Amino acid sequence: MNTKALLDQLSTAVMLFDTHGRFAYLNQTAESALRTTSKVLLGQRYSFFIASDSLPLRELLKTLKDNGSFAQDDLRLELLNGRNIIANFTGHWIHLDKPYLMVEWQDRQSIKRYQHELGILQQNQINNKLLAQLAHEVKNPLSGIAGAAQLLALELPEEQKEFTDIIQHEIERLSKLVDRMLLGGKKASKVLTNIHEVTEQVYDFCSINLPENIQLKKDYDPSLPELTIAPESVYQALLNVVQNAIEACAVQKQANIVIKTRALPRHSIGIKQYPLTLRIDVIDDGPGIDPALQPNVFVPLISGKQSSGLGLGIAQSLIQQQSGIIEFISDATGTTFSIYLPVVNHDSEVEQQ
Repeated sequence: MNTKALLDQLSTAVMLFDTHGRFAYLNQTAESALRTTSKVLLGQRYSFFIASDSLPLRELLKTLKDNGSFAQDDLRLELLNGRNIIANFTGHWIHLDKPYLMVEWQDRQSIKRYQHELGILQQNQINNKLLAQLAHEVKNPLSGIAGAAQLLALELPEEQKEFTDIIQHEIERLSKLVDRMLLGGKKASKVLTNIHEVTEQVYDFCSINLPENIQLKKDYDPSLPELTIAPESVYQALLNVVQNAIEACAVQKQANIVIKTRALPRHSIGIKQYPLTLRIDVIDDGPGIDPALQPNVFVPLISGKQSSGLGLGIAQSLIQQQSGIIEFISDATGTTFSIYLPVVNHDSEVEQQ
C-alpha cells in the first residue's frame, strides 16, 4: 500500500518534522495551503518558512513532553512568504524508521465547507425517499404524453415530425430517469466522456425555446480532460440547473446565462481530495434566490417558482452518483450554481462500484 498516495488524497494538511525540527514530508494539501512545494522545504528547519514568534513553542513542547501530543485551536501561523494561516492544529509523535512529529490541520474555510457539504449529503438521503414516493405520479403522465405524441406524429407533415421526434426522445429519456432515479433501478453506466459533449447538448436543447429576453452563452476551457461519468445523468442534472436559471430570469427585461467550464487541481469534495476536478458553472444575472429558501433549495417540493420544485433535488442526487456535488451562491445580483465532478481513473471507478 502506498502511504504517500493515501495521504495525498486527504483534505487535511499533513506535515512531518524530524527531531531537529526539519521538514521531512508534506502532503499535497499542505503544499497547497502553504503555497509551496516539498522540494523547497524538505530538509529545512521550520523557521526557514514559519515565523518563530507565531508559534507558542514552549507551550507546545511541554504538552508534547507530557502527553506525547498537542491540540491548538485557532492557531495563527505567519509564513515567511507573506501568507497567514488560521486553523486548528494537532500534533503527535509517530515512529517510522525514526521518530517524527506529525502535524495536521484544517483551516476554518475547509471545515466550514466540509460541514456544509456533509449537510447536503445527509439531506440528499432524505430527498431520495421523498422522490421515491412520487415515482408513479411522474410515470403515469409520461405514458399519456407518449401516446399523444404518437398520434400527433401521424397527423403532422413530414417536415414537422422532427418536433415529435424530440418529444419521443425526451419521454424515453425521462422514463429511464424515473426508473433509475425514483424506482431504485440500476444506475446508469459510466463511460469516458468529454464534458463539452454534455454541455453542448444542454445548450442546444435550451436554445430551442429560449425566451427573447435571455441570452444563453458559453465559456469553455477547451483543455479539459475526459472523465468517467454517466453522461445521461450529468446531462439531466445540468439541464435542470440551466432550466431553473431560465425560469428565474424570465421576469427580467434582459438577462444573461453563462455555462462555464474550468478545471480545479487538488479540490476536495467532502473529506476526499481529488488531484483534478471539473467544475461546470451556470451563472445568471437574475434576481437571486430568496434568502429564506436558500437553506432548502435542494429539498424536493421547495421552490420559489410555480413548479414542482423537483429539478434541483434530482440534479443533486444525480451528481452525487458521480461522486460529485452541486453548490451555489446567490444574492440580489444573480446566482451561480457550480457542479463539481472529480476526474477519477476509470479502473479505480469500476473497482469502487
